Amino acid sequence: MLSLKILSKLKQKKYRNEYGCFVVEGKKGVKEALASKNEVLQIVVSKQFANQEENFWGEKEVLIIDDRDFAKLTETVTPAGIAVVVKMPKNNLSTIKNGQIIVVLEDIRDPGNLGTMIRTADWFGVAGILLIDGADPYQAKVVRASMGSIFHLPIVMSQQPQIDLLELKKEGFKIVVTRPELADFKQQTDNFGGKIALIFGNESKGTSQEIDQLADSFLSIAKYGQAESLNVAVSFGILLNQLKSKVQ
Repeated sequence: MLSLKILSKLKQKKYRNEYGCFVVEGKKGVKEALASKNEVLQIVVSKQFANQEENFWGEKEVLIIDDRDFAKLTETVTPAGIAVVVKMPKNNLSTIKNGQIIVVLEDIRDPGNLGTMIRTADWFGVAGILLIDGADPYQAKVVRASMGSIFHLPIVMSQQPQIDLLELKKEGFKIVVTRPELADFKQQTDNFGGKIALIFGNESKGTSQEIDQLADSFLSIAKYGQAESLNVAVSFGILLNQLKSKVQ
């Protein structure tokens, strides 16, 4: 088992990467982790939780620690008293390139947005997500916002974005970049078919020029009111819903 000292360090990205694991808090998150194919390395519970929910983990081995020590492991104000340490999956491009629709997220920095987009991608049956920079998908806020969906679809961390996108092109994916200044979704999607890699960019800057240069097509959501912009996670859900209806 990992020591309390190491467990408390997993709140930091550099230690998550060093030890190759991350912490999932709360009863729902723990249940999702235990039911998934991901390797659960350790179950940790507070003494209070152990006294109240002694049948929650069945016959699995657990580490029971003082409530104050448990609070050091989590980022929530009122910890649920149970957490699991999960091994980071080792996904690569080959893990996701057999799907029909995959999502590429470039520099999504807000953890809540990223977690919501992972959850939304799961809802619409996306084959996987390719992440380019941005928030760490294994930090606690992202994991919580994903509501368990982080265990349902593969996430690939891109080290060479342009090379990865060119590889997807070779595999028959059409590179589709979202663009807020466009207005007619129907005309843009009338000829859609086959495999699609849908790209969303940073909350304020959008996609980079390097990504745009690789695009086969651009998409946006028609604007009817006076709002300056849509939240990226909201836009993501709208476009995925419309896109799924076009390519099925």
